[in-house]
Amino acid sequence: MRLAIFILFSLISQGIFAQRQTFKNQEFFFTVGAGELGVEKFSPNEHLDFLNYVDTYPEYADFIVLKLGYKFDFLTKMSADIQLVMMDDIIPDNYDVSVHYYIRPWLGVGVGSMLNKNWITYFEEYHIQTFPEYYISDNNVRQFTTYDLGFYLSPAIKLIDNEIIKLQITCDLGISSFMKEEASFYYKKKLSNERMYDHYETKIDFQPYIQPKIDIRLKAFKIKEATLGLLLNSNYYYSKRSMNYFRTIQTWTVENGITKQVEPSKHKYSRVEYHMGMFLRW
Repeated sequence: MRLAIFILFSLISQGIFAQRQTFKNQEFFFTVGAGELGVEKFSPNEHLDFLNYVDTYPEYADFIVLKLGYKFDFLTKMSADIQLVMMDDIIPDNYDVSVHYYIRPWLGVGVGSMLNKNWITYFEEYHIQTFPEYYISDNNVRQFTTYDLGFYLSPAIKLIDNEIIKLQITCDLGISSFMKEEASFYYKKKLSNERMYDHYETKIDFQPYIQPKIDIRLKAFKIKEATLGLLLNSNYYYSKRSMNYFRTIQTWTVENGITKQVEPSKHKYSRVEYHMGMFLRW
């Protein structure tokens, strides 16, 4: 994670000091936006389904997104877009980085990578319902942050490209996976000395997704070689996702441990975002 952030800042720093003939149409931008996560929920069954506990309380589904970005053109037909993304906690640990090659002035194809995070919370409720004859020894609320790493191909079309307005549509076609996380539960059987240990370890499993994006830039005014303007953009992520894991249950003693690989049903998983901000181009 730290390496990815270091690479982003290194690229931005290189852009600041790069010669004009190397990087052209350089642009810094920032946006503030809102997003909403939609995850299909299933009825509980014999296995814990972590995605049932993403966005546990829909009335609090909206989140704030702050993006800091740097764009530049290079090698005649190439364009790079580097975005550092911060969520409600204002921690810069999300990103979206892409490079496009423009076959025609209006048509390009690119590759990229993105990293988004999700909060999985209150999944101890599953165990309280599933094992009513036991109580959880540790009463802390169970939660963790899981990062969703993706790689994509991205065709791009510039519908409008002039001095006043630029309108571009891209469509990310990619694969992504939740990174590994772990969670544990300790139980004691009611009116008994019997104890149980329940351990979960999620696994990396890349699954396909689609994410169309629209980006609009409006020129406000120009001062010498610099242009200041308004930036509007939006994106919609859609996939069918599952969070697969290994589960180890140990009853009474560690020698009685049983490990299973669990693959829950895939959920409809979507995220929509709207952003507004400013850009400075030179």
